[in-house]
Amino acid sequence: MENFKSFKPIVEAVKMTPAELNKNNSITKEPRIDILIRLIQQEKPIELAKGGSVTIEKTDELLKLLIDFKKSQSNKKFAIPFMGIDGKNYTTSDLGKSSVFGGGGGSGGGSLNTKVTESHQCVMCQAMLDHGMHDEDFFTADILKAAYKKTFVDASIDEVLGVEGDWFTSSHLSAMELIKNKYIHKSHTFHRNDKVMNSIYALKNIAYKNTNLKALKDDKWNPGDIWAVDKSFNIKDLKSDSVKSLNESILQLFADRTLVAISLKLVKKKAKLSEYNVKLPPDTDDHKLTKILLQGALRGDFWSNKGATIVYDDGKMALKDGSPGGSIKGEIVLKTARGGGAGWSIMQDASKMVFRKKLPDHKSGIFKIAQAISKKKDKKGLAIFFKMYNNFYKNETFEDFSKKLLSKDTNWISSKLACLYVCYYLDINTGPKSNRWITKIINYAGSKAEDSSSYIKVYT
Repeated sequence: MENFKSFKPIVEAVKMTPAELNKNNSITKEPRIDILIRLIQQEKPIELAKGGSVTIEKTDELLKLLIDFKKSQSNKKFAIPFMGIDGKNYTTSDLGKSSVFGGGGGSGGGSLNTKVTESHQCVMCQAMLDHGMHDEDFFTADILKAAYKKTFVDASIDEVLGVEGDWFTSSHLSAMELIKNKYIHKSHTFHRNDKVMNSIYALKNIAYKNTNLKALKDDKWNPGDIWAVDKSFNIKDLKSDSVKSLNESILQLFADRTLVAISLKLVKKKAKLSEYNVKLPPDTDDHKLTKILLQGALRGDFWSNKGATIVYDDGKMALKDGSPGGSIKGEIVLKTARGGGAGWSIMQDASKMVFRKKLPDHKSGIFKIAQAISKKKDKKGLAIFFKMYNNFYKNETFEDFSKKLLSKDTNWISSKLACLYVCYYLDINTGPKSNRWITKIINYAGSKAEDSSSYIKVYT
């Protein structure tokens, strides 16, 4: 019976087996054997699968073995021995398939895609409910295969069985904590991007339509990566006549553990659990605007960058375009981490609700004005831009302003104009309204919008 713990310690990366060494870097397409030869010649340290690194002692004999490996088919079946400058003996199979070889740290280093890791979590939850809470060693390939057949996931069984290291541990610790706290039970089935899960998000869109509101994105309404669904659940249990009624039914089903959305983070030591949006309306944080920066925080002026920064009591929101000529996005930067973001349409909706005035559309408004200014030196567009600019910079003449603006390209003008619109609306509405706008955007970015639904987050 295959045992995952027997492969390697949980901190190990994928080993550079002869088969792996014979492949190309998945990104650069350079043969891995050539990369290894170059690293040896340059006397660079190379990551070991078990952790740490080794600098390989460069010898003519070793280089000949590596060249023979590259040329000969028969030699590709065997690991190549070598000595490190530490005086210890190794083989190429002791090396890790690190990022330099196109491995990205391996499955033990957190590089697996979400489809695989989230599917693995579903399988681990099912396996632990079937067999009880045991050490990682217990959950062999055979046990996981049996559990996989009971789950509804979009990763293949081979992909699930390929999860090792940190992500295997994370699934194990998360499943134990969810079971201990009775968020999941034996009557649950586990779903990831399947018909049931997708039908829930489809109902969300219907509910928003019925409420005459623009629908929140799926992960902003509910960031559940996987869903635990009681066998008694029927999609008809969810009401979709309004967002309020849908969220009420989601909350009720969450409370009695019939329907549990689970947001997953990598867990390395002990899993923690936090419930979100378990009150109606959900508890949301209140924030206050403290500063508007149309120039760099430390240096530069209005003209030195095409973005802006909004500072509030608990962090910053950077305004910037996603691509040249594209609409701007508000990216929340908290004190300790990135806090998600909000696109132009969300900022438009918030402005309409709070300021009673909608921000212009990007393509037909912002970018069109930018094109007119750039190509035609449009006086009307220049006047719009200057009016808002002059609200912050009162000592500059229209002529000097126009000269500087017309030196910029269309993409720069478009991005800065959009930033200026947001900052202008906030500045002329300083106080409760601007604070309300900031609050809406930040809560949206953190999936704590006023119309978000219930879920549990598992994290470290």
